[in-house]
Amino acid sequence: MAKLGGYIGAHDGTLNIKAFFNIGTGQFSTLSDYQLGFNGAYEFMGQSGHFGLAIKLTNQNAQETGGPCAITLNGTFDNNATYQAHNGKMTITTALNDTPIDLYVKNGGTQVDNISGHDLWIGH
Repeated sequence: MAKLGGYIGAHDGTLNIKAFFNIGTGQFSTLSDYQLGFNGAYEFMGQSGHFGLAIKLTNQNAQETGGPCAITLNGTFDNNATYQAHNGKMTITTALNDTPIDLYVKNGGTQVDNISGHDLWIGH
């Protein structure tokens, strides 16, 4: 089934962003069955910046396991992305990233793999 909650988990308040260790914090601004928005700030290996991720499952059908979606990654938008829900993961294929992005629940938080070659964990 394709509802984002099954691949994101429940989150509230300020959350940690980790890449092996804590690199920043952020919050979900939007979190519903078919749409999410996350904004945060990080400092990693001497670099600091903003991490923003927004996803909208445009077919909005919980019975579907794949279909079209829109994704915004750090301010850049792709209206022609696609998603596939399988084996507890949601995989998003987008022109904004060299490899598909995987979202899934891990250790009580949200694991986001393959963002510009990095894996991030978001949670408490």
